[in-house]
Amino acid sequence: MRTIEQKIYSFTELSEAVQKKVIEDNYDINVHHEWYEYIYEDFISNNEDFEVDNIYFSGFCCQGDGAMFEYSGIKQELVDEFIDSLELSPMRRQWLENNICISGKGKHSGHYYHENCCSHSIYWEVDNGDLHWTSNFYQWLESFSEDFEDFIVDRYRDLARDLYRSLEKEHDYLTSEDCIRESLVDYEFYEDGEIY
Repeated sequence: MRTIEQKIYSFTELSEAVQKKVIEDNYDINVHHEWYEYIYEDFISNNEDFEVDNIYFSGFCCQGDGAMFEYSGIKQELVDEFIDSLELSPMRRQWLENNICISGKGKHSGHYYHENCCSHSIYWEVDNGDLHWTSNFYQWLESFSEDFEDFIVDRYRDLARDLYRSLEKEHDYLTSEDCIRESLVDYEFYEDGEIY
């Protein structure tokens, strides 16, 4: 049996060359475990448009990278925003607000995770079964349903792109040299830069 003594160093005690090697070897030290959770939580809690179920992303250097989310409902604020954007008489606006039920959901489709990988199912229903309307009325209503679907898909894509930018920004920060240095201060090292 023999006893070997070895010197253990803090990160700042290592030579500049060894510090650089340690940073390169540990470039992903801050993105090992669910680093994106608070971005998800912030996105869900601040989303005023959709009832978000799941979030997916891939990144950050390949074609096809992006972020998307699945949703199980469209919030009334988004419906109201769409109705407000229409040029309607007060009576028609009130009729739409009182008699149309809108629901929708979005599910992941395809092999990638970006804003175009969501299959949207959006439904308009007239919530007044006692009234009978002419075919002109239904054509008028159908024209709004098509516009509404475009409105929903555009808003969805904008939000998914914003989500991806937030994830990318956080990832860039966590993998920056300054942030890696801050994390490595808590470790001890052998002289060659291996973590003790």
